[in-house]
Amino acid sequence: MVRLRKLYEDEDVVVFKAPTDEELEKLVVETIKEKGRPLSWKELRQVFSGIAGEDRLRKVLIKLIERDQLIELPDGTFGLPGMELNYVPSKTAKRVRPLVPTKFRRRWGTLASKLRKSGKPLGEALKEFEEERMEHVVKVYRRYRSPVEEEELPEEFYG
Repeated sequence: MVRLRKLYEDEDVVVFKAPTDEELEKLVVETIKEKGRPLSWKELRQVFSGIAGEDRLRKVLIKLIERDQLIELPDGTFGLPGMELNYVPSKTAKRVRPLVPTKFRRRWGTLASKLRKSGKPLGEALKEFEEERMEHVVKVYRRYRSPVEEEELPEEFYG
């Protein structure tokens, strides 16, 4: 745990030195680890309200997401990589716009709203969507394959 340096203390007040951006990054990751689940923007803002402002917190979250130390889930929560497998996203997202849209699109594609509505753990829902997508690809391929291609591919390909 990153410890903040105490600058002053008396009976009524304790003053700490504000953390640097690197220390704040460690604090965010440690906070999510301690909670053991992805945290929403509102929860993170509440935890860090006396430590860092919203702009600084947002900047740190963006850096962590870009370095793949954090992931942004379809419902707008932030978690460590691997947390998405067992996490069931809330059905309503408070914040629609992702902090890092390119990373978000690359990870979730156009499935974000479907994943939220499924009510299943993200890992399970992603497997189902992937299976459905593969079944669709095979159906389309079967419809448009040529006789030559039919001879070249083994029967296992068609399921």
